[in-house]
Amino acid sequence: MCRQTLSVAVGCALAVFVAAPLEAAVGFRQLTTAVPCAVQVGQKATVQLRSNFTLDGTYQSFFVPAGPTMRLLETKPIEAPLTGRGRPGTPFKFEVSVPSNQMPGLHEFRLATPQAVSSVASLLITEYPVVLETSKENGTRERAEPVAVPSAVCGVCDPSEDVDCYRFAGKSGERLTFQIYAQRITQSVHDMVGKSGYHMDPILTLLSPTGQVVAMNDNYFGGDALLTAEIAQDGEYVLAVRDTRYGGDVRYSYCVEISRGLPAVATFPLVIERGKATELEVLSAAGQPLGKTKVSPAKDAEPGIVREPLLVDGIATNPASYGVAAVPQLVQEATNTQQTSRDIQIPCGINGRLPRDGDEHWYAFEAKKDAYYLLAAESRKFRLPLDVVLEIYDAKGKKLGEADDLPLTPDAKQYFKSPADGPLLLRVRDVNGRGGPDFLYHLRVEPSGPDFELTGKLYYAMVAPGTRALWFINAVRHNGFAGPIEIHVDGLPAGVRQVPVTIPAGMNYAPIVLEADKSAKVAATLVKITGRAQLDEAGKSASTEIVREAVVTCELQSQGGSQGHWPVQSSLVGVVEKLDLLSVEASPSELTLKPGSKAELQVSITRNPAYKDPVGLEFTWQYFGAKLGEQLPPGVTLAKGSAARLSGNTLTGKMTLEASKDALQVERFPIAVMAGVSVSFSIDTKYASNPVYLTIPAATKSTDTAAGKSAEKSAKKKPAVVTKK
Repeated sequence: MCRQTLSVAVGCALAVFVAAPLEAAVGFRQLTTAVPCAVQVGQKATVQLRSNFTLDGTYQSFFVPAGPTMRLLETKPIEAPLTGRGRPGTPFKFEVSVPSNQMPGLHEFRLATPQAVSSVASLLITEYPVVLETSKENGTRERAEPVAVPSAVCGVCDPSEDVDCYRFAGKSGERLTFQIYAQRITQSVHDMVGKSGYHMDPILTLLSPTGQVVAMNDNYFGGDALLTAEIAQDGEYVLAVRDTRYGGDVRYSYCVEISRGLPAVATFPLVIERGKATELEVLSAAGQPLGKTKVSPAKDAEPGIVREPLLVDGIATNPASYGVAAVPQLVQEATNTQQTSRDIQIPCGINGRLPRDGDEHWYAFEAKKDAYYLLAAESRKFRLPLDVVLEIYDAKGKKLGEADDLPLTPDAKQYFKSPADGPLLLRVRDVNGRGGPDFLYHLRVEPSGPDFELTGKLYYAMVAPGTRALWFINAVRHNGFAGPIEIHVDGLPAGVRQVPVTIPAGMNYAPIVLEADKSAKVAATLVKITGRAQLDEAGKSASTEIVREAVVTCELQSQGGSQGHWPVQSSLVGVVEKLDLLSVEASPSELTLKPGSKAELQVSITRNPAYKDPVGLEFTWQYFGAKLGEQLPPGVTLAKGSAARLSGNTLTGKMTLEASKDALQVERFPIAVMAGVSVSFSIDTKYASNPVYLTIPAATKSTDTAAGKSAEKSAKKKPAVVTKK
């Protein structure tokens, strides 16, 4: 994941506001929706941003990609209590400023206030003039609001059964495009639960001057619609916007970009080799060709996604995306069979197109016994419709494996260990046998080795001076890698540090404790979380370090009270004013727990006088029985009888840890007592105690020789894969 630099807007000084009383339970600022949800490049605009909890004193904004800034316009404190699940939140006015050289597209943003940091929200930066819906009585052709072409029309689909209509002049023979941003605007909003469902599911309908349906589109970019049409005759046309279920909600904010011509949606090939001039076919909706252009990435270009306007027939398109890779890239369009599979040399990338229903592609490469290979096929990453399936066969046609959906995406990836020397065959197809001119994919085939990935709900943390916060991070180990992984959090605010922690062999998780000095000042920064591991390769005297950046996910409140998560681009840490707990202390700070024994921790908390509710003490993050985060080594549990809930005037408790006879051996592994303050039905603020350095020695032969062998075997075996969802 590429970390972007932050944009800062110093808004109204903190002194402008009269100090408001602290909330009963301090949680992150739960942003919901922005109206309008788009701002034009090079312009300033007033945006109404809703939040569950006050945004008073907002002093800093963070955009990814960087560039835009937000400044709070409110001059008086506004209370914004959390009134229950699914509430739209209280509106606050902000001024958004967008630089004149800003690249159009969706931008994730965060806010920091003196008392808390915010969750994730999105804003569209558009190249077109923004037009605001002005009337709630625009639900028919007769009442349609006039708009110009081109424009970015911003409105809200509210209340239920709301239909918004916009009229414009159409000229015979011109091609118009209508693209709505609705689900993409709110996909990372923490709580969008409402009576109409979760997100808006928009549908666009174009009506002729006589009221006939010219064209209609429902889902193109996920749930968002993209509609193109050639105007048959001069006259006034009407675009109707609504939810497919005729739902409505004050948070159903949308923007429809109306433009002439066809937009650039994708390129073929999808990925090109750096240092090599390559001709790209630029494609519009449904794979319609726009023309060709040539691009030449530098030899030292960083592999990844490039997003930029492309020059087609001397005319610049809207910003379009293509990938740049360090290995050779091939192109495959003709369908083939297992018997006529295409031989490839690895490492390589393959750009494929399945233009007809039932099309499939086969590839073959020479594999080595017990060698690892990375196989990854992507289409939805490029916002294309192919739901790719990747199958693996041996030379005799025996199926050896299959990769289908990954967590959070229909794209496919698999780390594969070859069972023998000889050819391996790869089959690429759509899961439902579909095809079309925009059914494109990119296939990576390359040697692999011991590796790992990191993930976690690491999207925010808050620490007051002298307090600590707790994160949980998970490791997914690949290709037999079982070594230790050092966890690093870089870019923390001044006065905040991370307690050093390493995920040891035999574990796939660890706690991350962030602690603030008592003198730390209110501030916030975007941070980067990485893992580092040393790999000892056969025949080499020196080890190789690999560094992997964590995939950050945010928490989503779903229907029925369940929780999901969604990948985001930012992780925000803030030093804030006094929180509900002023301290959480655990003793002893050094704890040795022998296999088969118990040990006790004494825990004390200091409350903010304003906070009276119960405080839960735990080591594991659980939600209705589901484990969302763990830190205790395998074989270590919280024993019955521990004082896990402090209420009233009770400020102390005890936590008894119990180690099984085959508990994993660790030395000074830092754990922390988690003190949870409930904020809402599903959210609590996770405070951390001082680190307690846990040591579990090896079981002695005199006590349990068999248990020691079992623990050793457990530590050496391949760890279970931890999925992201």
